[in-house]
Amino acid sequence: MKFFFMFLLSILLFAQADDRGVRVSSKMQSEQRVALVMGNNEYGGVLSKLRNPINDAKSIRDILESRGFEVIYKENSTKRDMRATLNKFYEKIREGGVGLFYFSGHGIEVDGQNYLIPIDAKLDEKSDAEFEAVSLNKITKKMQNARNRLNIVVLDACRNDPFSRSAGTGGLAKAEPIGLFVSYSTGAGSVASDGKSGENGLFTKYLVKNMKRSLDLQNVFHKTREDVYIASNQKQFPAIYNQTINGKFYFTVPKGRVESKHESRVVESTPVVYVPKMDSFVKTIIDDKLKDRVSVANSSSRVKNGSFQVVLDIQNHQSQKVSVNYRYKWFDDEGFEVGENMSIWQPLFLESNDNSRIKGIAPVPTATSCKFYLK
Repeated sequence: MKFFFMFLLSILLFAQADDRGVRVSSKMQSEQRVALVMGNNEYGGVLSKLRNPINDAKSIRDILESRGFEVIYKENSTKRDMRATLNKFYEKIREGGVGLFYFSGHGIEVDGQNYLIPIDAKLDEKSDAEFEAVSLNKITKKMQNARNRLNIVVLDACRNDPFSRSAGTGGLAKAEPIGLFVSYSTGAGSVASDGKSGENGLFTKYLVKNMKRSLDLQNVFHKTREDVYIASNQKQFPAIYNQTINGKFYFTVPKGRVESKHESRVVESTPVVYVPKMDSFVKTIIDDKLKDRVSVANSSSRVKNGSFQVVLDIQNHQSQKVSVNYRYKWFDDEGFEVGENMSIWQPLFLESNDNSRIKGIAPVPTATSCKFYLK
């Protein structure tokens, strides 16, 4: 009987370990995950003390550790502390994999540049931030230079500007560093509430909730933005700047998926490489006057060296030469046009009953689909 209960206990422990491995990816990833999480409450001088950055930072630390991240955690950092800890973080992410930087506290925008404020900053005027604070631009540059697969920056630092004459103004300037995923707790130039004392701020509350779901990186933040917008009565709309180019990422790996070296993939009993129908990323629009004369016989697309590329075969159905014009319009994965100034009409000459292959390369790395026009 004793043996039976020991046997039953071992089965239960194994099952729990297996379930935990699915939910938190318990070392299933073949790439490292490193995060630096900072929360600053204890400000002085012109900067008001904040109630919840440390609560928020602790919640982010806990969810990341449960999802396989090595977390470097700091509270109430001075400028010297912030710089030293950031340097430690940069060294870690140079080893590859995924890096995540989270900061909750005061941030300020000066002449289009963003600065994260340490607790010992002496700010007599706004321009002092250049010397007393830590430049976000320098942080993202260092993260880019690490050349790891993916970097994520999350800032809950969109507080009131103490140097503004109007209450409720401040926030951070837009940031779009190539290769990084950046999110603010509210839109660029807008202010987010610190929330009730002893709780999480609205942004972090819903971010943690959605990080627990089996959503890819972009959908975690899209769902968070939707939740925050509704909960704030449409007053707070988190910003998302997705400039990533190297594969997908999951905080909570869906059951049946593992993190490969470059992105997540479905694990089947037989190895499967999923290749979508590439023409689903390319929509062709032909002028009505040309539809009986010219067609797109074939289209395909790929991502190579971080650029979305398209190949189309244009068929002339007539027994005479024809001259047409074509152009591309490029779109990101949210459906917004990118690289508008590169969308120009170009001539194309087709021989009788012949086809011509043309290639297009997106002008920006955020493009994931295109529309091809013929007239």
